[in-house]
Amino acid sequence: MRRFALLCALLLCLLPLAPSRADDPPTATPSPNALTNSVTYWDVGIALSYPAAWQTPLFTNGQLLLAAEPRAVLEGKIEQPVVALRLIEPTAEFDLPKGSDFVEIAINVNLTAGDSLIVRESGKVTLAGLDAGFAEVENPERKLYGQTFVALLPDGRYIALSGISPSDQWANFVMVFFEMRRSARLVSARDVTAPPLSDESVIIEAGKLQLKMPQGWRAEPLTADGRLMAYRAPESLPYAEGGLANGAQLVLAALENLAPADGTFRQKALRLMDLPDTAPLREERIDGRPTLHYEEFAPISQQHIASLLIERGNGRYVLIRWSSPLMFYTAYQPLFRGLVQSLRFLD
Repeated sequence: MRRFALLCALLLCLLPLAPSRADDPPTATPSPNALTNSVTYWDVGIALSYPAAWQTPLFTNGQLLLAAEPRAVLEGKIEQPVVALRLIEPTAEFDLPKGSDFVEIAINVNLTAGDSLIVRESGKVTLAGLDAGFAEVENPERKLYGQTFVALLPDGRYIALSGISPSDQWANFVMVFFEMRRSARLVSARDVTAPPLSDESVIIEAGKLQLKMPQGWRAEPLTADGRLMAYRAPESLPYAEGGLANGAQLVLAALENLAPADGTFRQKALRLMDLPDTAPLREERIDGRPTLHYEEFAPISQQHIASLLIERGNGRYVLIRWSSPLMFYTAYQPLFRGLVQSLRFLD
C-alpha cells in the first residue's frame, strides 16, 4: 500500500494540474447498447441504428443481419440477440392470400417460427412511419423469444424487421430492439449523392488499362493475381453472395487466351455475362476497342447492373460489371458514364 501511495504522489507531481469546476460534467463510459452506429439497406430503402458494441452489418441471403456476432447466426447458433431486416413475399413464401393482415404475415415470418411456437402478443403498430403489424412469440423448445414487425413500403413491397434472443436475455434486449425499431426511417433517391471522379487515373496492370475512380473508393483484389478486382466506397459493404454490394460497385476482370474456337465475340459475351442467346447487346467502342454492352434492372435484387465486354485483341478481353441499388441510378449514372469514358488502354 505504501508503494502504491508513493507512486500516486509521484504521478501527481509529474502531471500538470488542470483547474476543476463544480459544473464540469463527469466522464461517462459509453453504454455498449447505445445506438451510436447506423446502417442503410439501400435495396430495401430503410435506415436504422444499432448498438455500438455490435459488429459490422452482414448482408446475406437477401437480408441484413445485425448482431454482436452476425456470422454465428448463419451457423444456426442464436446465443445472443440478433436483428434481421429483409424483403418478403407473403404469397410466394408463406402461401398467404393477397391482402393478408400484417399481423398474420408477421407470425409466419418470425425468426423463431417452429412447431412449438407460442404467440404471446400481437397487434397494430408503426414501422418507419408506416402502418405495420407485429407478433411477439416464444419458442420454448429452442428457448428463444422474439418480435417481428411487417409493413408495406410505398412501392408495394413488404418488409419484415425481426428481433430475436435467447429467452433469458429478452428482458435486457427488448428495450434495445424497441429503440432500434423506433430509429428506422425510410430513405429514397433524394438521399443519394454520388462522389466526384478522382483527378488521377488508377492503373490496372492486369488489364493494361487506366481509368478514373470515384473519390474515396478502395480496391479489393478478388484473386491473388489481381486479374479480378472490385472497387467501391468503404461503406458499400459487399453481399455475402451474388457479387453485389450495399452501394455502387465496379468489378473488373482481365481475361486472356480466349481462342476463336470459343465462339464469336457475341457468343463469348453471352457466356461470360451468363445471358440467354436472345439477350440484347449494344455495340459500341471504348478507347477505340469493340465493346458489347448489356444493362438490366433486376427486380429481385433491386439493382441496376451494366456489363461491358471489351476486346483488346489477340484473345484478350476486359469484362466490366457495374452495379448499384436502383435508388442510386439517377445520381450515379453520370458517374458511371464518366468512369467508362475515362478508360484508356496502355498497349
